[in-house]
Amino acid sequence: MQPLPGVPAKVLPMTKTNTKQHIALAASTLVLALVVLGAWSEAQAPFAFIPAQAEPDPSIIFVGDIMLDRNVARHAAEASPEALFAGVLDLFAAADARVANLEGTITTNPSIAQVDNTILHFTFDPGVAARALQPLGLSAVSLANNHAYDFGSSGYRSTQWYLENWGIQPFGHPSNASSSLSTAFYVRDKGFCFAGYHSLYDPSTSEVVQIIKTFRANDCYRVVVFAHWGDEYEPVANAQQVSAAHEFIDAGADLVIGAHPHVVQNVEEYKGRAIFYSLGNFMFDQNFSWATQHGLAVKVTFKEASTAFELTPVSVIEEEVKVAEGADKQRVLGAAGRLAEFILP
Repeated sequence: MQPLPGVPAKVLPMTKTNTKQHIALAASTLVLALVVLGAWSEAQAPFAFIPAQAEPDPSIIFVGDIMLDRNVARHAAEASPEALFAGVLDLFAAADARVANLEGTITTNPSIAQVDNTILHFTFDPGVAARALQPLGLSAVSLANNHAYDFGSSGYRSTQWYLENWGIQPFGHPSNASSSLSTAFYVRDKGFCFAGYHSLYDPSTSEVVQIIKTFRANDCYRVVVFAHWGDEYEPVANAQQVSAAHEFIDAGADLVIGAHPHVVQNVEEYKGRAIFYSLGNFMFDQNFSWATQHGLAVKVTFKEASTAFELTPVSVIEEEVKVAEGADKQRVLGAAGRLAEFILP
């Protein structure tokens, strides 16, 4: 008889003096053989015994205003462009996609704001912007803001061109022009549709409401509006923000993200949907107050029957952004009026 796999053959002479010892040893050998046989058989089991892993739900990180001119450009020249966001790369890597508001243009024009910081026309050197933004792995950025036209239509088109060449999808327009209002892309085989909204030049919501309805008639798994609105440095959303946000959700938006006030504002739940009225600054040189030096990153995980939110407060100190800790973290969450994690149906 051949030995079972992994079981060594043991032979003891059968004599009168060792019969009991032989029987005991034979019994223990049989038990060992059965154990090894079971383990070996399990190892040979077909793959059907291994449960299939569920596909992770798609997740997107949203952040607020990014400005790379003025003192931010000076710091990038002194340290490096990569130093600006080095403290949040792990945070960004934890999501499938990443979306922000780009507060300025990308052109080869010389900076005006570095010469006179009272002239709020922002342009970002393409080489610096590429080195700063590309490590973040941004999927899309909103240009629906009051600085996207700082260098006119040519500056706007230049910004679009650079972003697209870096694999970042621009969407939104300072005047809410329908031709540039939206973008869409797939995250884990699910279609996400984005619309930009800028209220400072024209508060009309009609173009955005129409694109939301168009999204809903097409293959959009989730619809997100990224809005540029509100009063600067005010911690609570104004009536126009609230009215517009409710209108967007009534039209079919699943999530509303806001920017422009440069501080974190309150978060509202409306009809089971979240409205982040302002995420505050993500990269800026507004070093004159605690509120303008702190912002909020929001990771949203889109499940079939619910939406999960993870809020990560950030600090923007001396033109470098990092994850906020301790009292700063709690103060930012207090401004938002939310716990660090929550789920909506």
